[in-house]
Amino acid sequence: MLPAILGGGFRRRSFHVSSTIMSDTGQGPKPDRLKDFEERLGKSLESQRSKAGPDTQESAAAGLAFKAVTELLVGIVVGMGLGWMADKYFGTAPWIMLALMPLGFAAGVVNVMRLSKSKQAEDVLGGKGPVAPSVKDDDDED
Repeated sequence: MLPAILGGGFRRRSFHVSSTIMSDTGQGPKPDRLKDFEERLGKSLESQRSKAGPDTQESAAAGLAFKAVTELLVGIVVGMGLGWMADKYFGTAPWIMLALMPLGFAAGVVNVMRLSKSKQAEDVLGGKGPVAPSVKDDDDED
């Protein structure tokens, strides 16, 4: 008698469990999980953007400054390296290197100026560059 009671209840429960599993595996109506994911992702991104504050701005400015210094130094090093190789080839020890060092410096300055006009610099500076100082014109006064 006891096995008949347990067996009957077990069958009903197994049917209920298997019907629940089948409805979750594609047999029943499916919720639009992709749309729900897009909504959650959008909310998460908005909260991350609102948290972005001065730390992000300061690190971007530091990165831009580091890039500018690197551009300047690379110009000098490349100019000196080419001059050193030319000196080795022609046997004119430091003269070509000393002549190409200012040219490398000039190339580095041009690269820094190009960097200051880039999109990254505009983002860091907020669309505003450094303000030029105003100088009073005193030629008209005697």
